[in-house]
Amino acid sequence: MQPTRPRAGTRRLAALVVIIGFVVAGCAGGGDHGSSPGAATPVPSTTGAGPATTTSSAASTSATTAPATAPTTPGGKPQQFEPALPIAIQEAAAASVGNLLYVVGGYDSSRNSSATVFVFDGTSWHRGPPLPIAVNHPGAAAIGGDVYVAGGFTPGGATNRVFVLTAGNANWRELAPMHQPRGALALISLGGRLYAIGGRDGSVQIGATEAYDPTVATWSALTPMPSPRNHVGGYVDGALACVAGGRTPATSAAVDCLDPATSTWQRRATLPTSTSGAAAGVINGVTIVAGGEPADETHLVGVVQTLSQGVWAASAMLIPRHGAAFALYRGRLWACGGATTPGFHATNSCTSLGE
Repeated sequence: MQPTRPRAGTRRLAALVVIIGFVVAGCAGGGDHGSSPGAATPVPSTTGAGPATTTSSAASTSATTAPATAPTTPGGKPQQFEPALPIAIQEAAAASVGNLLYVVGGYDSSRNSSATVFVFDGTSWHRGPPLPIAVNHPGAAAIGGDVYVAGGFTPGGATNRVFVLTAGNANWRELAPMHQPRGALALISLGGRLYAIGGRDGSVQIGATEAYDPTVATWSALTPMPSPRNHVGGYVDGALACVAGGRTPATSAAVDCLDPATSTWQRRATLPTSTSGAAAGVINGVTIVAGGEPADETHLVGVVQTLSQGVWAASAMLIPRHGAAFALYRGRLWACGGATTPGFHATNSCTSLGE
């Protein structure tokens, strides 16, 4: 993912933004504000400042790149640590509804797939209603007051199962399955619909794109993604559903955006540094792709890549990682969990940025 170079303030924003999140919320996990589904049970949580513990186990096609800078956030405010998850987890998904942030599924610190749901209420973390299945690499998004979880990997392989936690309910309900089983997908909420993009089923890279309309409770096939890949970072850019990076299985620098009105794809300015398992989103008109790792898992991509007015910039991440659950929450971009080294090394850290 060479217009005129932006003003200093915009350039500073692009260089200083650090950790996102995020499905879906505007990204692959951030949803519309609304009433809050599900009951929650309190659990212990780390709330102090500082790093949380880790547990081992339109379519421009080129852009300039600005130098990396020290990590801060828009408006000059520093990145900040948020209350840590109760446990270390990676390859989970996140979505927000009103005052609640949901982190669902993933791997626990023993690398077991998880059905656990954690809910942050603005003060502390609680356990929410567990998913009906244990799953890692799912997609999550919200429409109105409802939280959706789709796909992911189970011990039996990729799944096409889809669940919703409806506002006011204490249990997840199963919906019509996707046509295509897939894990490591982007699930994006846009215009009252869900868009499932990318992913992997066994060794097959998924290009098939599907949309779910909750008013008719069915999935419909759309124009396939031009470059099938998994571990994509999904986000909303205006009226477009976009995915950045991914694995084909080689690491990708592609940024592709779907226009749902025409079911056509646009190739955006490619990333200066290819990555997979990154968080992605748009804040104040700046496209942000944070962290990740190459497909060979030899190192972390420890920078935030930002695109503003055709100019790429890079800044250091507060906690370099890949596979974090990310979502827009209470005006800030949150990233929770993930791995602090290549491959598997789960953390319970949560960080955010904002103005």
